[in-house]
Amino acid sequence: MLSRAASSLFWMARYLERAESQARLLDVSLTMALIDVPEDRIEQLSVPLLVSGTREVFFEYYDDITPQNLIDFLLLDDRHPASVFNIIRSARDNALHVRGNLSADVWESINQAWLELKELQKKGVTESNASSVFDWVRERSHMFRGAAYGTLLRNDAFHFLRLGTFIERADTTARVLDIRHVMAMKAMEEQATRAFFEWTAVLHSLAAFEAYQNTYGHNLEPMNVAELLILKPDVPRSLHGCLKEISSLLERIESGSAKRSRRLASSLYANIHFGDRDFIEERGLNAYLVDFLDRIQGIAGQIQKDYMGWQQ
Repeated sequence: MLSRAASSLFWMARYLERAESQARLLDVSLTMALIDVPEDRIEQLSVPLLVSGTREVFFEYYDDITPQNLIDFLLLDDRHPASVFNIIRSARDNALHVRGNLSADVWESINQAWLELKELQKKGVTESNASSVFDWVRERSHMFRGAAYGTLLRNDAFHFLRLGTFIERADTTARVLDIRHVMAMKAMEEQATRAFFEWTAVLHSLAAFEAYQNTYGHNLEPMNVAELLILKPDVPRSLHGCLKEISSLLERIESGSAKRSRRLASSLYANIHFGDRDFIEERGLNAYLVDFLDRIQGIAGQIQKDYMGWQQ
């Protein structure tokens, strides 16, 4: 496969996964801001900005972090690349580059999302209808994945697309867990009821609330949440689940002499596969996640060097 095509497929999937994650984060943060006392609302509203690394950029355009400003900035603002508007536009641009590698269903799922989003930008989104828009973003991401699973050949094009999804997903899970667990631990020191809502926010942000209840029951414990989102291979957004897929996909791609990506991914996968909650607790969750983020970003960069020959 040509390196340019591989890159477009990889980033197309990353962008669509990123759009869904952004919608989930915004939805949860706006809900938590309504629950929290006024002095803590800014902290809740800042979470999507911290995860996306756009807090400084936000203040270039807006004076205050308010729900409406956050919605405008992270959903429809076309002045910076981290908005859902520009993320989906980038996904569509990459899809256009590899139109011949996509089925009609996959292309239509992306192109239709872009057309609808342009109309949505003209109308605007308010606090009152934001939740329905977040649902729409998630549904569009699910439609893309369903079309890809149901209609694409299981060739290198499909594998690069899936690689992009799981690289992005692993990165997001680690960032969300790192930022929100600090807030949850702080809440535990202050009020048990608020801590419950904080841990619930962690799980809802990563679509893992039902999975937690099925695994551990209704009692929310910090290390149970960490174990679920890091070590459980059957949780779709767990670090273990993502690395298992990444390692498997790299084995299936025609690699030539590109072995470094496989080696880095296999090493990180082995650490998680044979890891346990005691090691994470002893090392500290923050230190563990910072190291993971550094390594997953290294893997993503090496994939681009090995298979795409250039950096985006």
